Formats: sequence, structure tokens, C-alpha cells
Amino acid sequence: MWFGYTACVDTKSNLIETIYEHLKDQVRQGLLQNGAKLSENNLAKQFSCSRTPVREALKRLEQDGFVVIVPHSGSYIKDITMVDYQQLTEVRAYLEALAMRIVCENGADPAKLEAILDQMDELWKSNRAFDVQKFSALHYQFHLELIKLADNELLTQTYSRLNLSEAALLFAQSINDRGIAKTQEEHRHLVEAIRRQDIKEGERFMLSHLWKKRDRFKKQVQTI
Repeated sequence: MWFGYTACVDTKSNLIETIYEHLKDQVRQGLLQNGAKLSENNLAKQFSCSRTPVREALKRLEQDGFVVIVPHSGSYIKDITMVDYQQLTEVRAYLEALAMRIVCENGADPAKLEAILDQMDELWKSNRAFDVQKFSALHYQFHLELIKLADNELLTQTYSRLNLSEAALLFAQSINDRGIAKTQEEHRHLVEAIRRQDIKEGERFMLSHLWKKRDRFKKQVQTI
């Protein structure tokens, strides 16, 4: 009886986690737009479950800043404003600068980062039509992999709670050859700092790299 109850609890917990991760990934990839309403009934049908695990997953998403639950109305994807983007980038800049300090200090191998940049270059320089969504996903992966390379669980957890989407990484950024070339050049500079274990330069350059994006957001806030 007791073991059966434990198994039931574990199954429910896994289902909540599955729904949570599914919706979070959709937000991160820009598949669920800001302000979109989420139907508990549709989600329950999609995952062949009752509305209870759906509600629990939505509560977690609200705690993590992905969803807003309005009493007597429903659950909505959080509408992120330009001010949100600015503040998000301010916090992110210092988290990634910290990651650079730790990665350089530990002499971590940036091979995974270089492999991601190679994929980005291949996508960008390909004769095929430029796939912005795929490039954005790789861009997100590069920054996330940098955080993971620091091997600091608390840092990774904190970063993952920023509600950072792939779209946000390229938002207000020039999606043209000149803009991409500049971004990739700066990414390679960061990798080189890691290879040289240059803590001071790595930390400084990461702050510079992201603060320029922050300034663009701030400028747009001021023109609203």
C-alpha cells in the first residue's frame, strides 16, 4: 500500500515536471507569444491527465516568471516589457561575467563553446536561406554552456530562473552580416580569454559584450 502510494506520487511529480519543461521550452523558443492564454483543458488533453498536474506546473511557471495567473480569468504567458529586457540583461551580464571569472580561474576547456560557434558560423555563411530561429537557439546554447562550464550549481540554477528566451538574446540586435560578424568576433574573443585563462580580460569583456545590449534596451525604454 505504502509503496503503491509512493509510486503514484512519483508519477504525478514526473508528469508535472514534463508539463513544466514542455511549456518552458515553448516560451524559450518563442513558440508561445507574450500574453498568450494557456488552456488547462487543452493541456490536460494533450498530456492525457487531469487538470491538477497542469495547475501545479502552471504555478511553478508563475514562480519562475514565465506565466501570470489571473484569478477568475486564467493563465497567461508573461508579457515581457522593454524595461524587463533591460533589467534582465543587467543581471545576466554580471552572472555571465562571474561565470567567465570561474571558468578562466579553473582553466576549463572551451572546446564545446568553439564547436557551437563553428555551427553558428556554418549556418550564417551557408548559401541556404538564413535560419534565424536555429541561429538564435545556438546563440542561447553558447551562453548557457558558458554558465554550465563554470560548474557552479547555484549559478546555473540562478541563471536558468531568469526566464531568458532565445528570442531575447537576439532582440534589438542587428540581424545582418555586419551585426552577426561583430557578435561572433566578440564570442571568439571570450573563448580566447578562457584559453589564456585571462580572468581580468574575460570578466571585463563579458560585461562589455552584454552591457552594449543593455544600453540598446535602455535607449528604447527612453523613447517609449
